[in-house]
Amino acid sequence: MVYDIIMLLVFLLTGFLASGLGAIPASSSNVAVVTTTLKKSFKKGFKITIGAAIGSVILSYIALNYSRMFTDFFEENRWLQYSFVFTFFVIGVLVLLRKRFKLDFKNPLSENWQIGGFWKGLFLALLNPPALIFWIVLISIANRYLFTLSKFSPVLNLILFFAGIFFGKIITLYYYGKMSDHFKDRQQKNNPIIYNIIGAALVVGSVVQFIRMLMD
Repeated sequence: MVYDIIMLLVFLLTGFLASGLGAIPASSSNVAVVTTTLKKSFKKGFKITIGAAIGSVILSYIALNYSRMFTDFFEENRWLQYSFVFTFFVIGVLVLLRKRFKLDFKNPLSENWQIGGFWKGLFLALLNPPALIFWIVLISIANRYLFTLSKFSPVLNLILFFAGIFFGKIITLYYYGKMSDHFKDRQQKNNPIIYNIIGAALVVGSVVQFIRMLMD
């Protein structure tokens, strides 16, 4: 009985820690939460957080059921992964050096997206191939060293694992939003901090993702 309870907690904590730590590097979801909070409000940014958390659950479910197929695809087309990372890196550098290159950026993640915050977060989370690779690798490692997890696992185990993923993402993006809300009052019209946050987040996130792919 005690062993069963411990294993249930392991499923929950594994999903929670993996999702929470995996959400720390910058991604389109993180950037959307930051920019929406700064431009609008914490409440609107949190709606994106909810959508992104559900998107992470969906991605992990896809990874659980079709991991072999996606692994083969991305291993045969590694250039796709590097292309996404390189694109984010270049955009981040351009945002940080916008004055040098005399570029005028507008935030495409707020006004131009005529959809609700929840759906924005959901779509941004789903349109993230590196995150799918992350869950495929994570589930493979968990199956090797912690427990057996597949679509045939007991329903309670799967529910706890996915619940951990949901709340891990929620908490990490919640703090992204809170930090952005804290900095909102410090924005200056001539040098808005929002662009510095976006640029730094994209550069750091792409570098971390590149290192992660090399290690894989």
